[in-house]
Amino acid sequence: MPTDSAALSAAPARAILLWTDDRDLYAEFPGPDGLPVVVRYPLTSAGLSSAIGLIRTRTSDRGSTYDWKTRPPIDVRAPGTPAQRENARAVLRRLRMIG
Repeated sequence: MPTDSAALSAAPARAILLWTDDRDLYAEFPGPDGLPVVVRYPLTSAGLSSAIGLIRTRTSDRGSTYDWKTRPPIDVRAPGTPAQRENARAVLRRLRMIG
């Protein structure tokens, strides 16, 4: 259906923008909160391959089905048993990394 206003871009709303400078390749895409996220890759064939891999994951204009607002809480407790943590501290003391 034609309209009398021009679009700013022909790209879909969830499109990824790519650009380069002398050293790196950049990919910008919409983040979960609507703000853009920019990922930097080295300007090499491996970097380009990684950027293409990112593009291939973005297959629809609906975006991700992952609900960012209801992700599970992060467990902030230290991993391991108390004995394992004390053993790790002993090793760090021997290496003089902690006092």
